[in-house]
Amino acid sequence: MKMVKSLLLGSAAGVVAVAGAQAADLPVKAKPVEYVKICSLYGDGFYYIPGTETCVRIGASAQADYYYGASGNGHILFDGAGGAHDRTTSEHSMKGRGDIGLDSRAQTAYGTLRSVVVLRMDNLDGGTVTPNVPRAFIQWAGFSFGRMQSFSDLFSLNDTYSLQQMQTNSDTGANGTNQIAYTWDLGNGMVVVVGADERKNN
Repeated sequence: MKMVKSLLLGSAAGVVAVAGAQAADLPVKAKPVEYVKICSLYGDGFYYIPGTETCVRIGASAQADYYYGASGNGHILFDGAGGAHDRTTSEHSMKGRGDIGLDSRAQTAYGTLRSVVVLRMDNLDGGTVTPNVPRAFIQWAGFSFGRMQSFSDLFSLNDTYSLQQMQTNSDTGANGTNQIAYTWDLGNGMVVVVGADERKNN
């Protein structure tokens, strides 16, 4: 009897072992891999670069302007003598613009390290393609280095008339300017900025 019991228990253990081995061989549904995680530290549109603590936001924009009876800047066409245009002047004009921007940020012991690059391509009437980099700067620990809008820009009505009585004919918002600056944050929305800009040509 003891021998029969031993055979039965041994057989049962063998069946359980075989069943366990077969169950281990079955495919198990893996957890979904999160390749790109949302970074909420700096606002909407930022994502973590996989494997790092750096957050990045990528953006792009496109613009196309079409004119009839006007030049590429929107002004009415005139001939070289200052009169109205004639049949030798095209009444059609257009221009296109595309921007691609990259904004990356990471936390350091001295605050946020930020780098921004914007590449602009203008396609003017006649097929001339003009590349431009209106933004390429680094901000860290209160310092700002590179090409950006000047901290000393003042409000101006247009490119000709400004509050500075022609001391600066235009601001630097569109194309930026090369500069270095330091910003003190005094709290309650107040800051003090000290810096130096590239010399203006106009």
